[in-house]
Amino acid sequence: MKKKIACAVLGAMLLGLSLTACGNADNPSTGEITESGYPKREFIVAAIDSHDKTSAHEIEIFTNLVIERSGGAITFKVFYDNLLGKATDNLNTLSSGIADLGTVCTLYTPSNLPLSQITYCVPFAPDDPVLAAKLMYKVSEAYPEFYEEYEKNNVVCLGWKGNEPYKLYSKGPIEELAQLKGKKITLGGVYYIPWFQSIGAVPVNAAAADLYQTIKTGVASGSFVYDSIYCNYKLYEVEDYCLEVGLGARNNNVLCFNKDMWESLDEKTQQLFQECADEAMAEFQDWQQSEMDGWEQEMLDNGVTISTLSDEAKAEWAETALGYQDTLQTWIDEVTALGYDGAGIMSAYLQAGEELGYEWHFDTTPYIQ
Repeated sequence: MKKKIACAVLGAMLLGLSLTACGNADNPSTGEITESGYPKREFIVAAIDSHDKTSAHEIEIFTNLVIERSGGAITFKVFYDNLLGKATDNLNTLSSGIADLGTVCTLYTPSNLPLSQITYCVPFAPDDPVLAAKLMYKVSEAYPEFYEEYEKNNVVCLGWKGNEPYKLYSKGPIEELAQLKGKKITLGGVYYIPWFQSIGAVPVNAAAADLYQTIKTGVASGSFVYDSIYCNYKLYEVEDYCLEVGLGARNNNVLCFNKDMWESLDEKTQQLFQECADEAMAEFQDWQQSEMDGWEQEMLDNGVTISTLSDEAKAEWAETALGYQDTLQTWIDEVTALGYDGAGIMSAYLQAGEELGYEWHFDTTPYIQ
C-alpha cells in the first residue's frame, strides 16, 4: 500500500515537473529556423474554460493565427477547462512558468493587479464590450503602469478584452428601483455588492451551477449574471424577466505571456505574438457579439420579457450608490497608498470614456483634474 501511495505521489511530482519544464525559459526547441523565418517551437497554454466559451475563445483564435502566420513552425499545447490549475490561480500558473500563455481574470487578482480593478469600481460604465476594451487600451496608453503591474507579476500583458455585461434577472417584473428593496439577489464582487445594498437589495452568494436551485427554491428571487450563464443553465425556466440595468461591461480577462519566456524570444516572434493578439482580440469581440445576439434570441424564444432601465433611473441609482460608498474614491485611495497617481488615473479614465463618446450617468466633476 505504501509503495502504491509513493508511486502515485512520485507520478504527480513528475507531471508537475514536466509541465514546468515545458513552460519555462528553457523550453526545448529544435533551434531550426523554418522557411517562415520563425523557430520551430511549442508553447504550453492554460485556458480557464472550454474553447467555445467567452472566457477562453480568444485563446483558440490567437493560437490558430500564430500557427498559420508562422507556417506551422510555432505550435501550442492547450489545456482547456482549468486543467493546469484553478481559474482563480491562473496568474500564478503563468508567472511561475507552469504555462507560457493564458488568460488572467482580473476579478480574481485584486491584490496582484490593483490598477486593473478600475474596470469594476465605476458604476454604469459602457455596456458595449468593444467600447469597454477601447477604454482600457486608451487609459493604458496614457499610464503604462497598467502594463507594468503585470510585469511585476512576471507576466506580459498582450491585450484586454471587453466582456459581456451583467444583467438582472428575476421571477417577476422590476419596473422601478424601489422594487428591489428587500429582494434577495445572487451576486458577487467587491463593488457590485455595495451598489445593490445602496438601494436595499440583499446580496446572496451562489455559484453559477447552484443558481437554478437557488432561484427555484426561493432562496433568492433574482440573479445578477451574464446572458451566457443565464442561458447555459436555463435559468429562464425559473426566472423569466430580464432587466438591462446598464451597470457596465468589464475588462475581466487579459491575455498574458510568461515574462521569462517572452524575454527569451527573438524580436520577430514577439512582434508576431503581439500582432496576433491584437487581431485575436478584435475577432473575439465580433464573435462575442454574435454569441450575445444568440443568447438574447434564446431568451426571447423561451418567453423571457426583456426591459431596459431608464437613464433617469441609472442616474438616480448611481447617485445613491456613490453616496452609500464612493467606490471610485475607494479605488483611488487604495492605489494611491501603493504609490500610484490614483486621482490622475481615474481622471484620465473618465475623460477617455467621454472622448470615446460615452456619457457617464453620474457627476464626474469631483474626479476630473
